[in-house]
Amino acid sequence: MSANLAFFPRIPIGFRSGRGIGEAFARTWDRFRWIGGVISMRRNLVEMDERMLKDLGISRAQAEFELSQAPWRTPPY
Repeated sequence: MSANLAFFPRIPIGFRSGRGIGEAFARTWDRFRWIGGVISMRRNLVEMDERMLKDLGISRAQAEFELSQAPWRTPPY
């Protein structure tokens, strides 16, 4: 019995635009590295004392709120 491929959508992974799987993997790996950096920065932010937070212009509550956010939720830069 052969599978009816009409029910399986084709998922583009960059072949049509001239990109290969290697580039898709590189973009995914970069995103994981970015998320790891965000996690590290948020932990460092919460470990700062009040003077350091004041120098940055944020409160303790804002720092703790930032830590509570999901790592993939970052402001657009």
